[in-house]
Amino acid sequence: MGCFDRMRSTYLGHLLFDGERVGKGYLRLEGDALAEVCDGDPPRGTQGGLIISGFVNAHTHLGDSFAYPAPRISMEDLVAPPGGYKHRALGSATAETKTNGMLQSLSIMSLSGTTVFSDFREEGLQGLMMLRGLLLPEHPRAILLGRPAAEDVLPGEVDRILEASEGIGMSSVTDCPKDLLKRLADSARSKGKLFSIHLSEGVREDVDQVLALRPDFVIHATNATNDDLITLAEAKVPVVVCPRSNEFFGNKVDIPRMLAAGVDVGLGTDNGMICRPDMFEEVKAAFRVSASMGNISALDVVLMATAQGRKILKADGNTTPPVEKERDFTVVKVPGKDPLRELVTTVEAMDVLAVVRGGKVRRPASWR
Repeated sequence: MGCFDRMRSTYLGHLLFDGERVGKGYLRLEGDALAEVCDGDPPRGTQGGLIISGFVNAHTHLGDSFAYPAPRISMEDLVAPPGGYKHRALGSATAETKTNGMLQSLSIMSLSGTTVFSDFREEGLQGLMMLRGLLLPEHPRAILLGRPAAEDVLPGEVDRILEASEGIGMSSVTDCPKDLLKRLADSARSKGKLFSIHLSEGVREDVDQVLALRPDFVIHATNATNDDLITLAEAKVPVVVCPRSNEFFGNKVDIPRMLAAGVDVGLGTDNGMICRPDMFEEVKAAFRVSASMGNISALDVVLMATAQGRKILKADGNTTPPVEKERDFTVVKVPGKDPLRELVTTVEAMDVLAVVRGGKVRRPASWR
């Protein structure tokens, strides 16, 4: 990739992570547009930084962001439908309160380098359209997974939800009737949409029952056994893990065990009332928790937060383009000599220099 000076060109970055290793490289910009990804030393005067693919927050519940911080109660009392604290709060909050909370979370993701996120939407079609209507060009690309408002599904409700979303995201086989889950999974698949579900978050659940729904990916698997993880790997069903949310409930997700079983793993920040949707904090938690459990590298964690997330969500037609074709980047300050390790141990959202989404460059300092 040779680069050359052009009128109005500016340059950004001095290190480029290509999905395998960090080398010299930079971005050539024309105005606020990404013109070229370049190998080698940047021109004199270029603002330095590490260039990585944009973060992918592969699991959120932004609808309850207004309720942050959540009370320290059991998982069942906090989030279980239909009577958990979260659902009572959603039922009593005004539309303005909910939208203000979601807008704050969208801003946090934008400022902290997330370029794609997936949200499990509660409250049926209305809840789905509430978040859809808030999205602006500076926000990350949204992959919204809806669900019916109640178990008593209204005529045509599932079709309308699928028309307005990228698929279906459900609670768990413990919380939902089997026939409803099968209907939703079959409907999503018939329309070429995603189907996902929580698995073994608080207690172990029957992995075969979940796999019978043929999910595109599952969430958590914190209490899955080794055999469960091998079964998921053999079925090629990825897992999205949320280390900070699990820690909130006194659990620790064993990512090294998942990787050893051959499971593809992505990262998400989970409920907005539990954790702010900041992927820098999530990668730090993933690395910290995993380092105490087994062998894991900074490279493993960075890939979970970037390329693996895009693959799991099929954000690019289930392919990860080579870096020179990639249009989403996050550029961050890294002062030391081990940039990937710094990324998963010390770098924060305030260190973001620029976010590139869809080829357009945005400088967080200009909209903080």
